[in-house]
Amino acid sequence: MKIVLVGFMGSGKSTVGKLLSERLSLPFLDLDEEIVKKTGMTIPTIFSKFGEDTFRELERETLLELLSAKECIISTGGGAPAYKDNMDKINKNAVSVYLEADFETLWDRISDDSNRPLVSLGKETVRELFEKRKPFYEKAKIKVRTDIYSPFETVDKILQQLKLL
Repeated sequence: MKIVLVGFMGSGKSTVGKLLSERLSLPFLDLDEEIVKKTGMTIPTIFSKFGEDTFRELERETLLELLSAKECIISTGGGAPAYKDNMDKINKNAVSVYLEADFETLWDRISDDSNRPLVSLGKETVRELFEKRKPFYEKAKIKVRTDIYSPFETVDKILQQLKLL
């Protein structure tokens, strides 16, 4: 089984992904971490040196490599599903799970995080980005709210929907 977690920044993709990988005994792959390994640069460095377009192409290339991997849990960056046909590729090659939360909850979680380059654009710009990306996340096969469930409860909800619990 291959599961890909999608959702906006702060939705809990990394946290839930690690817990899910433990429960299912599958490797956990964080798309951003894989990009850092591949390039030897942090995400903010890639953004500042090369711009968002270059980052998105690198992200897409890495995502496609991970989707061809064996069984695993993949956590995507918040923008990955909204770039080109990435969400269609995810749905074709894996079970997609949208970790959903309302914008105010997400903003509270991310607003002080300096490792998120887009946060510096300000709350309203980030809200617009959230609204723009949301239709792509909505294409996921499974949806679980992370603003009403703890990470452990979220994992249980995913497993229930996969009929594994």
